[in-house]
Amino acid sequence: MLPFKRLWLARKFADSPWRHLFEPYRGDELIAIDTETTGLDPRQADVLSIAAVPIRGNRVLTSQRLELTLAASPKLTGDSIRIHGLRHQDLQQGLSPDKALPQLLGFIQNRPLLGYHVLFDIAILSRLTREHLGFELPNRHVELAHLYRRRQLMQHPELEPDLGFEHMAQELGVPLLARHSAFGDALTTALMFLTLRQRGAA
Repeated sequence: MLPFKRLWLARKFADSPWRHLFEPYRGDELIAIDTETTGLDPRQADVLSIAAVPIRGNRVLTSQRLELTLAASPKLTGDSIRIHGLRHQDLQQGLSPDKALPQLLGFIQNRPLLGYHVLFDIAILSRLTREHLGFELPNRHVELAHLYRRRQLMQHPELEPDLGFEHMAQELGVPLLARHSAFGDALTTALMFLTLRQRGAA
């Protein structure tokens, strides 16, 4: 988010319970985030589940994670079910967006968001926050694939890196944990990030 837009939003929501989201973050934590959705178009798809996992220093704080399941969407079809395995009956107790969003924002606060294709997650969540709360997610973001690509090009500038999620995990020696679940992908992303950081690429 551009600085002037953040400043404008900070003024607009100065008396809101969300005013702290627009303040600059001065800590050293990241939030690895992932969503499972009904499709790949953030303008149309619905969110089915969200996971957010804090990273502090060289530790992934899995015991402090947040996992949210949202109510089933009529857009949930066989194609998306085959990817993430979430069926209508799995989402019967899911939250509505107006109940899930306060939990999510209260958890992530103004900490930077780390993800694989994180701009997709931010775009689809911002659509919800815009509809229900009047603003987009203002958090800074870190894209895992960009960090990996930079490291690979430093070592092999003549080769364009393979940025597939499974390939990156294999190359970094990180196990794939519950692939295509929000928590599994967020945790694997966090572990890949720490591996890159230990190798001086993050």
